[in-house]
This record gives sequence, C-alpha cells and structure tokens, in this order.
Amino acid sequence: MPQSLEHQTISLAGLFMATELVQNIANTGEYDEGIMRITLESLFALDAESVPAVFGGKQNIRSGFQRLVSQLAGSDANPDMQITRYALTLLKLESKLPSNSSAMERIRRGLQEAEKMRTHYDTLDPKIISILADIYSENISNLSPRVIVHGNEDYLKDETRANCIRACLLAGVRAAVLWRQCGGSRWKLVTSRQRFVNQASKDLRAI
Repeated sequence: MPQSLEHQTISLAGLFMATELVQNIANTGEYDEGIMRITLESLFALDAESVPAVFGGKQNIRSGFQRLVSQLAGSDANPDMQITRYALTLLKLESKLPSNSSAMERIRRGLQEAEKMRTHYDTLDPKIISILADIYSENISNLSPRVIVHGNEDYLKDETRANCIRACLLAGVRAAVLWRQCGGSRWKLVTSRQRFVNQASKDLRAI
C-alpha cells in the first residue's frame, strides 16, 4: 500500500468510523446502516486495488473523516475519549497479529466463509455479523490489551447488538492493519496529529 499522509489518513478515518459505531451501539443500541455496511464490507476488500477502494471510495468515509477531526483537533472539537481509547487499543492489538501467523490464517479462513455466505445473505444479515463476531472473539478478544466496551448494560448483554460490536471491532482491526501497511505508527499518530487533521479536513472539502 502507498505510504503517504493521504492514505494513512484514510485508514485512520476507517478506524475511527468503526470505533464510533462501537460507541453508538453500546450506548444507544442503534447504528447507521449505511456506515455499518461500508465498515463491515471493508473486511472483504483484502485485495483492493487502492486504499480508498477498501471503503468503496473516499466519499464513503465522510463520517470517519469528521470523527478523526473531532478526535484529534483538540478540546474545542469536543472529542469522545472513549472512541479514542477503543482506537488506540485496536492499534495495539493489531501489532500483535503479524507475529501470530496461525491467528491470521484463521481470520482469513473465517472471512472466506463469510464471503461465501454473502452470495446468499446481505452483509448486515445477523448470520454474517455472527460469523464476523465469532472471528473477533476466537482470534482477537483473547489478546492483550483487551477492548473493554462501556455502555448500556441492556445493549451490551443483547446478543445481536454484542455481535454487531464485535464485528465492528474486527473491522477496526482491519483498518489498523491498513494503517500499518500505509506506514502508520503510534509515534506518527502523536507527532503528526495536526497533519492528519489537516488532511482529513481537505478530504472533507473535496467530497
């Protein structure tokens, strides 16, 4: 993948889009179906020809760019620190995966199984989401640090919503993989924060 500021910003926007979905589902039990679809379908774009193509084009991650700006632009932007915590934890978890070849292979097989089922079921069908949730539970949730999701206990205990949260976390890991492939790092996130804000703002003006 191209290692440029533009492509790092796209992957980071995808990460924030996924973690914002987690926050919304955990607290309200609801999610935007369009954003959810784009987020989950990024899991199946393993051979995408470009970074924007992973999400179907820049226009599909407008909400991710917006969340990136609000999270990184400073206190005046009213950031949601829980979303940032989820994102940082997923970045840490993703760093554990390259050395865990068996887990990566199981994840790939699980995604291939889900992809086959998508010939018969919609991406947002509970059967597909359940497979994605199981991939996360069986291969990532046992790694350290664990993602501790906070929210309304009624929603967190609801199996359908809990599966949606896990599927979004898996998509967040996918975005974190893309971030690393594009040359992103935790240090770069700290030192180049304003550059990412500027690039995301530029992308928002262009779409």
